[in-house]
Amino acid sequence: MTAPRGRAQAFQVCARCSTRWAVGARPGTWCPRCHGVLLSPVSAQAPAQGRRNFRWVARPATSRSTSARTTRTAGPTPTPRYESTPAWGLRDIPRDPAADRPVGRVEQYAANAQLLVLVTALLLTLGAFAEAFRYGILLYNRTRLVSPITLAVSDALVYFAQVGSLVVGLFALVGSSCWLIRQRRLAFAAAGATEPRSLRWMLLLSMLPVVRIVMPGVYLTELARLRGDTEADVHRELFLVRIWWGVWAASNALVVVQLLWNLQNSLQARADGVLLSAFVAAVAAGSAVLTLAVMRRFEGRTLRGSALSRPTRWVVATGTKATSNRAPEPEPEAVTAS
Repeated sequence: MTAPRGRAQAFQVCARCSTRWAVGARPGTWCPRCHGVLLSPVSAQAPAQGRRNFRWVARPATSRSTSARTTRTAGPTPTPRYESTPAWGLRDIPRDPAADRPVGRVEQYAANAQLLVLVTALLLTLGAFAEAFRYGILLYNRTRLVSPITLAVSDALVYFAQVGSLVVGLFALVGSSCWLIRQRRLAFAAAGATEPRSLRWMLLLSMLPVVRIVMPGVYLTELARLRGDTEADVHRELFLVRIWWGVWAASNALVVVQLLWNLQNSLQARADGVLLSAFVAAVAAGSAVLTLAVMRRFEGRTLRGSALSRPTRWVVATGTKATSNRAPEPEPEAVTAS
């Protein structure tokens, strides 16, 4: 194809360089000069050079025919909107609608319960060490003088551990009670039922000085029997709850014994009271550790926080024939005497 000269009846215009090319035996596709797309043939009396003799028609992707377009609803469609600010990335994860759900106070306190229990256990352990250190100072002071700096350090450790464990332990008691309420809600919701006990009464009975020895164990026992998948799981959780219940009751009983012991004014009674305080703090620290173990056990985790491994039972398959990757050997042919 060559560029037209003079009076060509039909030509094609290049969409890129706007050059007119005469139409030969059949229309061309690509421009010989710039390799652009040639438009459909037009007559020599066409208007301005390079004008395209076609138009774009935008149609929806779903409508491929006139009948498909007539089936579309004429009503207005909702305005597109985003739940969150759109961002570009290789993997855009949609926002979870549950993230915008309001969180109650019970859930907020329950979220920090395990951390508070852990801090309480550490402070009680420090308190037991501080009381044992003080008792060692008393034994040393029977025959020798003690440095004032040593006494100041011992008193600071004792007061810090006692006050810290008392304050943090109170918040841990509230948080663990809220954790228990939340776990019971989830268990009853999974079973398709609602919590039969009142929220206020559960909080009150879990924190009263004497009743708190009994009622939390009752609530945990009900929870273990409700959420247990198998009989073995229920037995394990109930066994752990009973151990915790016994240590928890012993810890509260020892606190009462310590308060009554401190009413004595003799020098020997005070020295023995220091040793008793170390023992009470150690038992309380063990009770806090068991509390953390129970909480994580009901969440399907170990004491360290890792996922709880389930036992696996391997069964030997019977009635199946073992296959080999090797090809079967050909059977020897029978030889007959003729």
